[in-house]
Amino acid sequence: MLLILSKAGLSKAAVEIVVRSLGTRLALVLSSVLLALVLVAGVLIERQLSRAINNEEIDQAKIHAQTLLASLRTLMLNGQGTLARDWLNNMHDAPGIVDVEVLRRDGAEAFTDLITVGKVNSFLGDPVFEREPSPAHHMPASISGPLEVALRGEVAVDLRFSEEITVLQPIEIETECLACHGYDTGSMRGVLKLTLSREKGAARIIAMRNNLWAIAALLVLIIGLTMLVVLRINVLNPINRLKDAIIRVGAGERHVELPLQWRDELGQVATVFNDMQEDLVANEARIRAVTENAFDAIITSDERGVIDTVNHAVEKLFGYTPDELIGRNVSILMSDPYRKEHDRYIDKYLASGKGRLINNRADVIGLRKDGTSFPIEIALSEMFIGEQRYFVAVARDVTESKRQTAALQYQALHDALTELPNRSLLSDRIHQSILLAQREHHELALLVMDLDRFKDINDTLGHQYGDKVLQEVSLRMRSALRESDTIARLGGDEFAILLPNTSLSQAKTLADKLLQIIEEPLLIGEQVLHVGGSIGITLYPQHGEDEVALMQRADVAMYVAKRGHHGSAVYDPSVDQHSLRNLALLGELRGAIERDQLLLHYQPKVNLKTGKIYGVESLVRWQHPRHGLMYPDEFVPLAEQTGLIAPLSQWALKEGLKTCNEHFNAIGLDVAVNLSVRNLQDINFPDRVARLIDEHGGDPEPLQLEITETAIMADPGRALDVLNRLSAMGVKLSIDDFGTGYSSLAHLKQMPVDELKIDKSFVTGMLEDKSDAMIVRSVIDLAHNIGISVVAEGVETQAVYERLKEMGCDAVQGYYMGKPMSVDDLLEWAKNSEWRL
Repeated sequence: MLLILSKAGLSKAAVEIVVRSLGTRLALVLSSVLLALVLVAGVLIERQLSRAINNEEIDQAKIHAQTLLASLRTLMLNGQGTLARDWLNNMHDAPGIVDVEVLRRDGAEAFTDLITVGKVNSFLGDPVFEREPSPAHHMPASISGPLEVALRGEVAVDLRFSEEITVLQPIEIETECLACHGYDTGSMRGVLKLTLSREKGAARIIAMRNNLWAIAALLVLIIGLTMLVVLRINVLNPINRLKDAIIRVGAGERHVELPLQWRDELGQVATVFNDMQEDLVANEARIRAVTENAFDAIITSDERGVIDTVNHAVEKLFGYTPDELIGRNVSILMSDPYRKEHDRYIDKYLASGKGRLINNRADVIGLRKDGTSFPIEIALSEMFIGEQRYFVAVARDVTESKRQTAALQYQALHDALTELPNRSLLSDRIHQSILLAQREHHELALLVMDLDRFKDINDTLGHQYGDKVLQEVSLRMRSALRESDTIARLGGDEFAILLPNTSLSQAKTLADKLLQIIEEPLLIGEQVLHVGGSIGITLYPQHGEDEVALMQRADVAMYVAKRGHHGSAVYDPSVDQHSLRNLALLGELRGAIERDQLLLHYQPKVNLKTGKIYGVESLVRWQHPRHGLMYPDEFVPLAEQTGLIAPLSQWALKEGLKTCNEHFNAIGLDVAVNLSVRNLQDINFPDRVARLIDEHGGDPEPLQLEITETAIMADPGRALDVLNRLSAMGVKLSIDDFGTGYSSLAHLKQMPVDELKIDKSFVTGMLEDKSDAMIVRSVIDLAHNIGISVVAEGVETQAVYERLKEMGCDAVQGYYMGKPMSVDDLLEWAKNSEWRL
């Protein structure tokens, strides 16, 4: 097709335009097919007509020959050979006759010699006929081919010459001829040879051919135009409408509909297109509704990073309108160094197919239109539309999330009241300072300080005054320390001060300075208060080579200073009565476990939605023969430092399950038992728990185990394994004192935890301290989001109780509802208190 159009004189560009047109291609194809059909039909018809004309000429020639033969017979009836000869001579000049002769059986021309006349006269016996001889027109014909056929009595036709037609008509001997030719006994007398011109026939064929092809051309033109009109109306116009509709849809127009004129194939195409258009509009509406109502920014770009689409959240997040972003590189939304690295990263990914951001989440720094930067979390993926690659980015502002996380991390490592580092952060800094001192071969000092007369202020004026005193003392001590020093609150009115690269004399000087500024009067409200302090001093490496030894011995020195009212004291092993007491207690604790000198008290937990008690926390006590009732802080740390924690935990579990089976199951209360860090590091602990459950009824449902954050983070991998095994048994798990350790919600999310207990240090002051209130609310919301219920510890007032209820906290525990009590007192409390069952 292209070759034909090119030979027709069209340029290559014009040919391509013509070929790209469906209508033109259809017209050319149909016209070519029609022309081929007409050519074939014309050739066939022409052949048939030419054959008919030729046959007609032959028939006419035969008739003409028969007519001439009849005329000749008439002339010969009376033996008029001379007349016949003259007649034949005259017929040579007749129009259309090329030649006419009578041939004898031997091929010789008759009527030219006297042979026949002599034979006739001889037969008659009398010279009746006479004639002058005349020259022959032709040489005698050979007896072969058409002449031979004619001599057999058949009319023969000789068409060897295209310009003429020769008919050989056999001349039979009839009865009337016997009067003169009786001498001849054969059936044939000769042959009439008639040669006619075919000029008129050729003219007729040419005229017929011209008329035929003129009619064919006219038919081709009429049929072609008709087909073109029909195609235009029934095919091309609907296809053009479909093409225009597709172009409009591609340009973004969505309310496009094709008219449905016929129920043919194109009508079906129109129906399918309309249905697809409706589905497309519906799908785009759904997708648009999702993307436009998403709080996260959604951005698509091509593989070079040029922005293709954005949703409305992008404008809220970055400050750019969609029109300002589409067509620009996505790096406009990035802060350095991400902007500079963008193109290099894309090139590397396209070349290798590897990238750490693709199909992953990452924290980067975004850049707003006003030039401000902010942290965002971005999830990047890729998609393909045909062969075209696109990147899809989902971004969200994590400023608040990071602030909350930082706040939680800060609170996990700092005291909520004084904002000083807590015991966990101090422990880490002591460890790092010891490593540095070992490497650089210098000393460090650790001071432990306890306030004097603080308990009197608390008991007399209340906790609010005591908290103010602690905050003011913290500020004063901070002002006296170097930036490299660390002051931490260990709990209550006890503080620790870490002094890196400090000698003993320097430590004593700083201790005296701290005592001096603490003893200055404190103005709290309208009250002028006086407190003092007692400081114990230890030095690395003289008094200990690890954190535990330094802390214990500084504590011993602090008690020596307090008892002797010395202000400060350096650790002296000779007066370490505390160590001796601890050794004695360790020996006595083993016997106490074996002789059942330990007992459990139970503190109620109240459901805030129902206002009813639903469970209790068991708290171990030691009824010591000399020291009286001792609390866990006095002997549990000793047990954890030795192998006694395992039998102590075993006893607490056994006693708690026994009490639950005998008393609490009947009234529907759960019992919680505290675990230590050693329990979570013991891979056989879950098996011992399973045996105890079997010994006390076999139902794990009422049992809950409480674990501190510090215990979990000591060895997270092993702790997770132990917790998973306990959870699989049906034991409920609770995280105690949340907010005071190193853990995070990311760790909790991986653990089978059912309950989270907010440390009382956040709960107690939440009405006065907005930071505490924010942390409590954040913990409640975040815990609920990962399916964990929340219990608040340390609830001591109705106002705190009501505030926690408003925040959506699940349960509370504290002195406002009830202190730890014996099982008999608890059962009585459960019957008569306002939180009774």
